[in-house]
Amino acid sequence: MKLDRDEFLVTFDGGKATTDDLISIIRKAGYVSSIVTSDSAIADTPSQGDGDFSDPLLTEALATAKAENKLVLLDFKATWCVPCLRLEKETFADPSVAKLLKEFVRVKVDTDEHPDLAKHFGVVGLPDLRFLKSDGTEVKRLTDFQDAALFTETLKAVLSPGANQDTTTTESRKLLNDIINDATSFRQAFNDARGKTRVVMLVSPG
Repeated sequence: MKLDRDEFLVTFDGGKATTDDLISIIRKAGYVSSIVTSDSAIADTPSQGDGDFSDPLLTEALATAKAENKLVLLDFKATWCVPCLRLEKETFADPSVAKLLKEFVRVKVDTDEHPDLAKHFGVVGLPDLRFLKSDGTEVKRLTDFQDAALFTETLKAVLSPGANQDTTTTESRKLLNDIINDATSFRQAFNDARGKTRVVMLVSPG
């Protein structure tokens, strides 16, 4: 398990602790929490289209992207998010990453200060990175920590011709259904299919 990116389900006795108590503890530890009480609760998770689409952060970014013929990178984060801080200090500070980021209109979005914008994009955990066309169409989503090497490859893939068509490629779907010996390739495939895949099962022989 990787505490900076894996998801965990916590069950508790409602008579001994409240959800607010748990959320407070989890946030102080630097992680993100969401409450799921049933399958219907999962289905009710906010999706893109809810919330406020007129936030100046977004409208100005889209206008700039259109004028400069670039993609938008919405970087949803929070001051208490440990993986977000790691991304900023370790990944975004890398020279190769910094150079590629100049090809995007990057917008840092504090979810505590812009909750409606986060709701519009259905943000339920951090970090959450969205790559958008200048018309607001989402072309890729990342919801976990990536080191500089992996994120460099991600940025190159997003910038490559023909990449901005579908968040989940046929190749990614294939990789997620086959045995993959290379861990980096699997992580990339999982990231590409995130939000489209409900269950990933790893089976080891013997």
